[in-house]
Amino acid sequence: RVLPTFNSHAIESQLHHIKGLSEHFLYFNDDMFLGRPVTPQDFFHSNGLTKFFPSPALIPMGEPGDQDVPVSAAGKNNRTLLDSHFQTVITHKMKHIPYPLRRSVLAEIESVFADRHRATAGSRFRSLEDLSIASSFHHYYAYQTSRAVAGRISYAYVDLAHPDTGRRLGQLLARRDRQAFCINDTVSGDEDVESQARLLRPFLEAYFPVPGPFERAPA
Repeated sequence: RVLPTFNSHAIESQLHHIKGLSEHFLYFNDDMFLGRPVTPQDFFHSNGLTKFFPSPALIPMGEPGDQDVPVSAAGKNNRTLLDSHFQTVITHKMKHIPYPLRRSVLAEIESVFADRHRATAGSRFRSLEDLSIASSFHHYYAYQTSRAVAGRISYAYVDLAHPDTGRRLGQLLARRDRQAFCINDTVSGDEDVESQARLLRPFLEAYFPVPGPFERAPA
């Protein structure tokens, strides 16, 4: 009924319907990387609680508008819906690192907020009405229902549009001291693809010289 979709918020709303998915799992976006060996305890407590990692970045005030990037518009919608349900106001975005999630919490969100969840799932393109369920809403909902707590993890964020990107990547490679990092492409255009590839390919090949056990070997 909702395919095809080109909206990551819609896709993320359906993660808990994946057949065979574990109750506790990590969700990666395509710009997220693990920089050092990690353990389940970095993301989950032994009693099953998930950890979440708030960012210093704030969700802008006001209602969603055309001036908002998608993450801000969805954050505003999350804030309004959570406030109406729990009478509490969220203020911070989440760090862009692998998200610890619980399948049962995602299913509960779909049940409790059925109309808003259905609207996000049915939005083929990103909309000012979207919720960001996997990246933010889940964590705050789980926290309010005593199933998540704030955690800490060593982390780096690299924006490809920043003029200092080459130096930042060099530091990451030399130090290898971050458990997770994000290489985000925020405002670049088609004309930047080739120069970014020249920057990223040697970095990634040096940082990850051996394919992981779940990777396809190069042809």
